[in-house]
Amino acid sequence: MTDTTVSQTQGNGIPVPKEGTPEFARMNKMARVAIPVVLIIFTLGVLQQQAFGMIYVNIGKQLNQPNLAPLITSLPGIVLGIVCVIYGSLGDFVSLKKMMLMGTVVFVLGSVLGCFGTLSIWIVIAARVIQSAGWQVSGSIFLVLVSKYVETRKRVLWYGVFVAVFRFAAALGVFLAGYMTLLDWRWLFGVGVLAVFFLPVLAKNLPDQHAAGAHIDGVGFTLIGLFAAAVTMFFTDMNWGWGIACLVTLAAFVIYINKAKNPFITPKMLTNPAFAMTMTVIFVGYFFSYTLNAGVNAIGLNVYGIDSSKVSNLLVWSIILAGVMGFAAGPVIQKIGRKASVILALACMGGGLIAIALLIPAGKIWALAVAPCIYYFGTSFFYQPIVDTATLTVEPEESGRVLGFNDLIQAITGSVGVALFGQLMANGSMGAGSPAGTEPGLASTYANVFLVGGVVILAALVIFICSMKMIYSRSRVAEDED
Repeated sequence: MTDTTVSQTQGNGIPVPKEGTPEFARMNKMARVAIPVVLIIFTLGVLQQQAFGMIYVNIGKQLNQPNLAPLITSLPGIVLGIVCVIYGSLGDFVSLKKMMLMGTVVFVLGSVLGCFGTLSIWIVIAARVIQSAGWQVSGSIFLVLVSKYVETRKRVLWYGVFVAVFRFAAALGVFLAGYMTLLDWRWLFGVGVLAVFFLPVLAKNLPDQHAAGAHIDGVGFTLIGLFAAAVTMFFTDMNWGWGIACLVTLAAFVIYINKAKNPFITPKMLTNPAFAMTMTVIFVGYFFSYTLNAGVNAIGLNVYGIDSSKVSNLLVWSIILAGVMGFAAGPVIQKIGRKASVILALACMGGGLIAIALLIPAGKIWALAVAPCIYYFGTSFFYQPIVDTATLTVEPEESGRVLGFNDLIQAITGSVGVALFGQLMANGSMGAGSPAGTEPGLASTYANVFLVGGVVILAALVIFICSMKMIYSRSRVAEDED
């Protein structure tokens, strides 16, 4: 290739053809075939993530390990956060074909392993971890393909499709999960095996270029992953051995990033007040994100006495609402600004959880179908403005690491939240009574868990309101309303 046909990406990455050249046209033709197939693999992965996030309680009960059941969601969530950072970095340097093929094979192997999950809950946990590690390649590859090999004017359309696919795949996962409990939840793993049939198309239509110069902070990712796993296990098992492991891995990580030449996140970034406070809002705001579906499922099973298929029929509409709002939220966010959007999002998310608790006595329609819509409506306005805010608190050259760290924080906080709240629900804690007016017992347990979850998210709202002047005054771009 000559200098007239390609432009070199920063950091000596893989050369990218210029739009309008014959080489770009050739790559664009391949991408148009590969992108829908990659989206299918992505859909299968999202479906698995949301489905098991809803019915892990059922699986734990069937395998007589209810206390370990939250790990079916929490540990894969941690793995997902770590590999998001790694895959995004590798996309600029290594063969997209090899990444996608290897990731799909890993996803299929995890799916096959899960089909033997009735032997042990640890097989289920391991299968979900392996699936998550493989599936996330598809999301990263999609974004790289669109950003490099799709015409500029069409990219925003594909990004919109990506968000919509995620939401509707999540709705499909919740819908199928309930029915699979009536048959055999291992069929969900069997659905993942279908990805193997797309390998030939992927092998033929994905770029196979690579470049030297990739640097992946393996030590840093390993230490933060061990810390996240230790935190999750501590809240799952409440064993002080895990507590000590939290302190040791955290200390090792802090020492490492202060000594290493090129850590994936620098001490300067962590001590940047605007960045640190934005990450705090993200951590607190997403604390209940992995718990909602499982909590609603538990309410349906143990309060209203309906099976998971009926719960999914009620809950799925709120997730579909989030998918529809994914298309509409963008223009609204542009109109009202980042700060107003984050405030609206957190108010609806926290208020939605409290509404679920208060409406338990009103019946299953109000508690399981109507109230969750408030929470999911809020989520449509949270991700884009808060992540955009986070990237503005650092230099442009650091924005990629911010996006990766954001994914990691979301995975850690959701995993810790589901481990903690999952334990409270499994043990029937706080069941003596509730301000929601529920009867003593499991109804009060669930009501109080959702009330606490709502208060936690509203705390994120308070933190943001109190710190937003400082955050935006230290950002690279100030909003017009400042």
